[in-house]
Amino acid sequence: MHPSPNHAHWRGGSATDRLFIVAVVIKGVDGALGIIGGILLALVHPAMLTELVRILTTHELSKNPNDIIANDIVHWAAGLDVGKLAFAAAYLGAHGVMKLFLSIMLLMGRPWSYPVAAVFLFLFMSYTGYRLILHWSWFLPFFLFLDLFTFVLVLREWRTQIKRWEAEAPLS
Repeated sequence: MHPSPNHAHWRGGSATDRLFIVAVVIKGVDGALGIIGGILLALVHPAMLTELVRILTTHELSKNPNDIIANDIVHWAAGLDVGKLAFAAAYLGAHGVMKLFLSIMLLMGRPWSYPVAAVFLFLFMSYTGYRLILHWSWFLPFFLFLDLFTFVLVLREWRTQIKRWEAEAPLS
């Protein structure tokens, strides 16, 4: 499997080509971290996680018992159960595998990967927006923006590739 010679290039490509590559590599690394996180969550028992959170927040809460972030983390850990962890592990793992796979295929310039990646990015953005509506989080708009930015870059690169394919296609 060799990369397509006509997709975005690091050398000799435009700044937008390089930005596309950086964004896709970041998504790939994020996917790999998601796989690792999913595996770790699958191996963790809720009581272990609750104890770890207690250990990590004890010092901060002893200095400031009203610390909003530390209290939110403790509250979150206390509400975990096996079902929530299993869902989180499966979601992170599947999401990570898809991101990593699509990142590799996009970097290789596979024609089918552009529309597939665009659809999955759209679905991830939709789910993030849904989660944001249900429960505000300062992290979700950041991730939504990153996905939107990558989505635009993928669509741009796809459009560029379509123009190249049409120019290279033999006339009937």
